[in-house]
Amino acid sequence: MNNQEEIKHLEKEIVKCARCGGCRSVCPVTIAEHQENTTARSKVRMLEAVLAGQVELTPAVQSRFEKCLLCKACKAGCGSSVAVDELVLEARAKLVKRNGLNPFKKMAFTAQRYRKLFDLGLRMGGVFQGLIFKSLPDGSGKVARIPLPGAGLSVRRVVPNMTSKPFRSRIPYLTKAQTSQSKGTVIFFTGCTLNYMYPETGEAVLRILTRNGYDIIIPEDQCCCGTPALTSGDVETARILAEQNIKAINQQQYDYIITACPTCGTALRAEYKSLLKDSPLLREWETLSAKVMDITEFVVQHGDLTSFGKLPLKITYHDACHFVRGMNVAAQPRQIFQAIPGLEFTEMKEADRCCGCGGTFSAVYYELSRKINDVKINNIEATGMDYVTAGCSSCRMHITDGLNQRNSRVKFLHTAEIIDKAYEAGQKEKEGQV
Repeated sequence: MNNQEEIKHLEKEIVKCARCGGCRSVCPVTIAEHQENTTARSKVRMLEAVLAGQVELTPAVQSRFEKCLLCKACKAGCGSSVAVDELVLEARAKLVKRNGLNPFKKMAFTAQRYRKLFDLGLRMGGVFQGLIFKSLPDGSGKVARIPLPGAGLSVRRVVPNMTSKPFRSRIPYLTKAQTSQSKGTVIFFTGCTLNYMYPETGEAVLRILTRNGYDIIIPEDQCCCGTPALTSGDVETARILAEQNIKAINQQQYDYIITACPTCGTALRAEYKSLLKDSPLLREWETLSAKVMDITEFVVQHGDLTSFGKLPLKITYHDACHFVRGMNVAAQPRQIFQAIPGLEFTEMKEADRCCGCGGTFSAVYYELSRKINDVKINNIEATGMDYVTAGCSSCRMHITDGLNQRNSRVKFLHTAEIIDKAYEAGQKEKEGQV
């Protein structure tokens, strides 16, 4: 797509906006700040002015477009179906070309292009994290030993425990099914957060898949899905990472690609389309994308829901934005919860409301993201449940921080961990251990 075609595409989306202001009632940032310049319609009008030559692509304009969670709530609630998320991404890309990236982001995204260097850096983070951070008594994360500037670390923001031995380094390239005969082979795309911060979730996914009779391949050359770079306007890095992942995946023979992160799932299933529009790998992606499934989708379609054992937990569920508005996954987790004996599941108010994380958004605008997250924590605690679960590790980080800031008794479990516990309980019942 040449520059003229891009402009026509933008103009086509912009003209759809009726300036009705319906986006005001669903945008988490606007609700928290009550500022018109944070609304979706304001961003559409701003981009229109830029295309008309009325506004320059200044750093001030860049900050306006950065103050967006890309939660897709405005698009989902728009009567004209304006793709505001796509407009924001286009604007950020143009602004980065003009003004450049934040130096810290530039350094991080450059490292992501070199998989082994990025891996070494995060491993070292796991080794030396204890020098700067100390663990919380309940093991849910760490806080800075002394107040540090930025990203909420001066107000005891809770960060995840990083591991010096990532999930992918613990697991062989191929893990065989636990059943006598394999039903097929799946690729497990682990993503970064699960790999380096929540390896226990990866282990749960592995057990779920092998219990259900599938062999698992974990490609060694897989890398970051590219979403952090894409959403920050670094389209070139995002494209490089997308192409690397397609090459890594398509070196294998497989039936499905399983994710346990909706950000990765949305990238692989949908967002690579725009990144690869001029790439020779576009056709390979089109074939690959149809095989991408979240672990909950896979369990509902190909798993055994009758093998769950009694699991006496009281849970509520948070719909991550990239799940409900990215991968269109909402019914499947609830179907699984209903199938687990003894599990008490209570819906929270506005379960699909953004938690306020937005990837790097919560680092740049921590106080604002906390204000948004407070609403989510209120809704979680109002259910009276002991656990909140979601299928997104980024949401897990931010919600866990919110729960700790509130001194809440509620704990977080990834959805895959709930499913794994239910299968484990069923196995024990079958063996007569309970």
